[in-house]
Amino acid sequence: MARNRRNTRRKRTIKDVISNKTFLMIVGILLAIIIVCIGINEYRRYEDRQLFAKQKEELQKQSEEIFSQINDNIAQTNQNISEADTIIKMSAVGDILCSNAMLEDAYDENTKSYNFSHMFNNVSGFIDDADIIMGTMETGIIEGEYNDKKAPIEFARAVKASGVNLVTISHNHSLDNGVSGLKETRDNLEDLGFSVVGDRIETSNAVILKEVKNAKIGFLTYTCFLDNESVVSKEEKECVNIYSEEQAKSDIEYAKENGAEYICVMIHWGDAISLNITDEQKEIADFLVENGVDLILGAHPSVVQPMEVKQNSEGENVFIAYSIGTYVSTLSAEEARTELVLNIELRKSGKDGKVYLNKVDYTPIYMLDNGEQAVNRFQLIDMKATATAYTGEDEGITRETYDKLVDGLNRLNKILSL
Repeated sequence: MARNRRNTRRKRTIKDVISNKTFLMIVGILLAIIIVCIGINEYRRYEDRQLFAKQKEELQKQSEEIFSQINDNIAQTNQNISEADTIIKMSAVGDILCSNAMLEDAYDENTKSYNFSHMFNNVSGFIDDADIIMGTMETGIIEGEYNDKKAPIEFARAVKASGVNLVTISHNHSLDNGVSGLKETRDNLEDLGFSVVGDRIETSNAVILKEVKNAKIGFLTYTCFLDNESVVSKEEKECVNIYSEEQAKSDIEYAKENGAEYICVMIHWGDAISLNITDEQKEIADFLVENGVDLILGAHPSVVQPMEVKQNSEGENVFIAYSIGTYVSTLSAEEARTELVLNIELRKSGKDGKVYLNKVDYTPIYMLDNGEQAVNRFQLIDMKATATAYTGEDEGITRETYDKLVDGLNRLNKILSL
């Protein structure tokens, strides 16, 4: 029995010694790891704060520099400003698309209805104060089985609620649903209160004139091609305003003869997902400027392309946006998700009665994809405001999205500073 007690005591003593040493060693190691991790985490947070602060400063500087050269150029030719002048504000957005993924995001299985409003909630506030907000309705608004070429009227209603009030239906998909689809789209849009330009069905909407404050502005629109051009008839093509120099010259003359004091052309041209301006775009722009157009807004490339000011034969400024990009879409290319709302300020002189280009700026926007499982998957957001508010904590976006926003803003700055 005594031997057993000695053995038990010895085993307990060894066990206790080993346990204490091991415990102290483990505690020491864990404390060291915790201290190192805390230090690394704090250092990374410090680096992130420094990075965010530097990037915010750069983004602010960029927004001040973009368009500064264009606006300086405009100011040099706008010398006779008076208190009697009238300011007219116009905004322009790019292609308005509704994909199958957007249809799925908007569909409520319980009510068997669509609601797209969440996609636009974050942007409607900074475009609804303009007198005219223009865009390209590149999706048919047609009843029936919906797909990426035709959407329910609820989609157009959400676009209208976001502020857009004038749309062109001249684009490469104009006849994807036939002439009857184009007409139904036009009728539905007009019923919602949109001004619609771009078709030649029955009574022509190729040119529309609008009284904006005390100025009469002409809106013309063209597409340079149709996706299904090889399979549609000549009669069907004539229902869409397809660009030609002869047609453009005739439309410009018509607008002027009917009192247009300022002429805006919205045109579908260029290469898809390309930052490069084609020779054809430049040639068409030169022709339009020479023939009396005052503002050219391009679409179709789905990405933002460079912009410039040219002087017409009378020495007046003509602003050309070769591509505004998209307004709403689910195109996968980051360049296509990086978008903008272009703001154009006109001034009607109280002295000579002419309408002049006064100022140009923009708001960068981004189509955020919150993932297939999100309640509201797709949302347009203000890129600069969202990026500058981000601190690394939970700001409604991930660090990956933040990095994409910064990259997109830098890309826009590079494109628009050319």
